Amino acid sequence: MHAVERLPAREAAAVALIAARNIEARKAAPPRRPLFDHQVPPPQPWDVWLLLGGRGAGKTEAGARYVDDHARGSACIEGPVPHRIAIVSPSHDDAVNTCVNGETGLRQVNRSIKFTPGAAKTADLTWPNGAEAQLFGTFAPEDVERFRGPQHCLVWGDELAAWRKLDDVYPMIEFGLRLGRHPHMIFTTTPKRRPKLKMVMAQEGTVITRASSHANTELPEAYRRLIAKYEGTSLGRQEINAEIIEDVTGALWRRDLIRYRPAPTTFHEGKPVLDYARVVVAVDPAATATEDSDLTGIVVDGLGHDGNGYTIADLSGRYLPAGWARVAVDAYHAHRADRIVAEANNGGEMVREVIRAVDPKVPVTLVHASRGKTTRAEPVATVYEQGKWFHVEPLPDLEDEMCSYTGAPGEKSPDRMDAHVWGASELLGLSEGGWGGGKSW
Repeated sequence: MHAVERLPAREAAAVALIAARNIEARKAAPPRRPLFDHQVPPPQPWDVWLLLGGRGAGKTEAGARYVDDHARGSACIEGPVPHRIAIVSPSHDDAVNTCVNGETGLRQVNRSIKFTPGAAKTADLTWPNGAEAQLFGTFAPEDVERFRGPQHCLVWGDELAAWRKLDDVYPMIEFGLRLGRHPHMIFTTTPKRRPKLKMVMAQEGTVITRASSHANTELPEAYRRLIAKYEGTSLGRQEINAEIIEDVTGALWRRDLIRYRPAPTTFHEGKPVLDYARVVVAVDPAATATEDSDLTGIVVDGLGHDGNGYTIADLSGRYLPAGWARVAVDAYHAHRADRIVAEANNGGEMVREVIRAVDPKVPVTLVHASRGKTTRAEPVATVYEQGKWFHVEPLPDLEDEMCSYTGAPGEKSPDRMDAHVWGASELLGLSEGGWGGGKSW
């Protein structure tokens, strides 16, 4: 007879405790419906599973269920913490609201997961067996620095294509992926034309799954009617069919016209300082601020002493008037702008007054649109063609609008692009007649 190998008493007790905790966790977890085909993880071997899905396709649920299964599975690390996982989103709030507390997030997938946000001595998420997960954002420079030090056996990146600091964060994530026999990553995202995303798609070890919004057969009928409005459009191809949209025929901008360059600097007493001749905060206010209303476009543009234009930041969003005014005024101070330029077609003097209510000392220039969006944008697009305008960092949402808007009837309003056109026009002295000092089109 073969001898039966027995674990030392301490190790046996630890194994028994983990097994008991897993049983309790399974009891606490709600019943799961079968996964859709596109939510089923591909068979190994792979280093990256990239799930490209349309809006509502079930990407978040697929990611949450994969992370939970991994956390409750065979240990990657010896000791009381069998797994260390990173959960990465466009912002820390997105990680909390979507990946953790969302309708298909981790706490819906497994109710036994403990969530202790902001705790100094514990992880953000803890499983009954001791597995831990930490939440990360990718919005600000300090978010990038948070990836220095931690190491993981699994990384779940949600909405990868919307990460503001994607190019900076991605290598930091890879450097920390060093725990266990096979550390790996999963990404769940609606695609956008980001060079880093295309690099991930092309690299060895990546397995890609694609799914349109229609692959989720449980979407409510009202939502299906909503997305039907965008079928066949470039926005629909991206947001519904999960296609990466290249250049759009008829759009004023091509992707190759958008170039990147760091902000212009000079040196003062041996220290680098920004070298802008002018900076403006441009605002295209929305007429309403409901859940499905247009965005308020807020873009920060600058003109360098080198004669080139620079797009510095895109702060657009859905805001009430007091909200967008606060964002614009904060940007005015943060970027040391010389004025706020705001379109007055929606609200007239009200636009000036809501800004003054936040800070009466901020100078405001109101501009009025008397020609179409495409006509207003053409002179600015020409400056890009001349190689005289740069973005200081990737601004994917703004760039998507610039490279997809054609002015076709029924096309969604390009609110970010509109704000940018107003800002660039102010800096370049563009008027309805061409170059000059006019303030209206």
